[in-house]
Amino acid sequence: MRPLSGFFYSFKFKISALVIALLLFAGIGAGGISLLIAEAELRDVIARQELSLLTGAAAFIDNDLHNKRQLLRALGEEINDRGLPLSGIQDLLEAHETLRDSFFNVNAFDLAGNAVANLRDRNGRRVNVAEREYFRDTLRLQEGVISAPFKSSLSGRPVVVITQPLRDANGKLTGIVLGAIDLLRPSFSAQLDALRAGADGYLFIVAGNGATVHHPDKARLLDKGDDAPGTLLDATLHTPEGWQDGLLDDGVPVLLVHKHLREVDWTIALSYPMRSAFASMQQVRLRALLGAAVLTACAGLFGWAITKKLLRPLSRLHRHVEDISAGRAGIAVFDVDRRDEFGHLSRAFYGLSQRRAQAEDELHRLATTDVLTGLNNRRMFDAFLPQALARAARAGQPLALAILDIDHFKDINDTLGHAAGDQVLKEFARRLTTAVRAADTVARLAGDEFVIVFEQLSCDTEMDQLGNRILEVMQAPFALGAAQRVVRTSIGIAIASDGATAEDLMRAADQALYGVKAAGRNGFAIHSAGAGLGARARELG
Repeated sequence: MRPLSGFFYSFKFKISALVIALLLFAGIGAGGISLLIAEAELRDVIARQELSLLTGAAAFIDNDLHNKRQLLRALGEEINDRGLPLSGIQDLLEAHETLRDSFFNVNAFDLAGNAVANLRDRNGRRVNVAEREYFRDTLRLQEGVISAPFKSSLSGRPVVVITQPLRDANGKLTGIVLGAIDLLRPSFSAQLDALRAGADGYLFIVAGNGATVHHPDKARLLDKGDDAPGTLLDATLHTPEGWQDGLLDDGVPVLLVHKHLREVDWTIALSYPMRSAFASMQQVRLRALLGAAVLTACAGLFGWAITKKLLRPLSRLHRHVEDISAGRAGIAVFDVDRRDEFGHLSRAFYGLSQRRAQAEDELHRLATTDVLTGLNNRRMFDAFLPQALARAARAGQPLALAILDIDHFKDINDTLGHAAGDQVLKEFARRLTTAVRAADTVARLAGDEFVIVFEQLSCDTEMDQLGNRILEVMQAPFALGAAQRVVRTSIGIAIASDGATAEDLMRAADQALYGVKAAGRNGFAIHSAGAGLGARARELG
């Protein structure tokens, strides 16, 4: 019996050990599979967050390129409407201050490719662009194009040009005007770099031919990278937009997120190191595996139940993401105080969502702020004025609009240079903001044209005091380096009457401004919107 008993106990021990081992392996296997599923879902959520941020940046670039094309199209229509010959375009370019804000340079060419106008330097070196691909494409297609990036023969800087054909009254092509975008100019490159400030990874833009349009390493601009199969550039150019992991960027595994632009054959992409992108998953993986190994030693079923319990925080996190997407909650739901896996993941999502919200706020600020003066820009003003009129109508309070021009501003640019002109614009904006009340809104429309919306006026005659105050703050000479310059302004003011629209106000303020200029400038005039030419005026000699 002893040998049989020994065999039984030995067999029982072996069976028990085998069962325990099977349960352990089954539990670890089930926990491992569940963890892989959880990691896959988490990777998808993180990648979609980054794609959403990249989509906002792509929309910003598309909108900027669209506005630049519209500006050149409007310039071409103005040349056509005025019947200007090619020889008269130079003066028109120099009179358009908005062109300097939007482009590094604007040139005009005849149909032979010879330069006939140069915004930056009317006496600059004349070049012929007949062999440039963008010139031939514009002639062939009879419409404007956006070029591939190239090095400018005039400035030596990396640029992209937008073209616009010119036509005479019969619709016949007479020439081409083009605007150059400097890829090193802060208004283009710095705004994109700011979107990843303080975060790992970087944004870059490549053209359809593989040339680099934007990169944090400015030495790579215009270079064509390695687009061999399996490379980062190959995935950016030849795979559907979205995200892809497992790629190498200079030997570092990265998450690639990319989005194609609408306005031009460019792709904006994010290279995000995998170590940083999925750092929050490391602690989750370790704890889940340890928990599965310990708990599955008792029973596979119990181990599976624990694994499911470990996955509950991820389900809760997923519900939070859905609530935020549906607008039922804000990103603050991610800011929890828990010290478990849910807390770590939730706080990681909170940081990611904060960066996305900050980036969206920054994009909105850039889209509604004048870069030079820091005031509101034309886009913000166009949206704000109808809202202010509606508020004034509901409150039954007067509202007024002032349009201001800097007297003889073109002379300042021509004699002292555009750097001095920029100083005048910034100092003029600063003094203007000190002269108005807290309830008033100041914006720069373009060039030396500014506007003020006056709300919560106590009476119509209050505008005389405000007009005088603006003239008085401009009395002191403007310091331009070591020199000083007397700068004056002409102001046209329109007071809204019942039922006046934004267009009525702009028209009345323009008429008032025209009257001040006709009377010798350096003063203000007040019209009522839709009330003809009756006005009160004040001038300072």
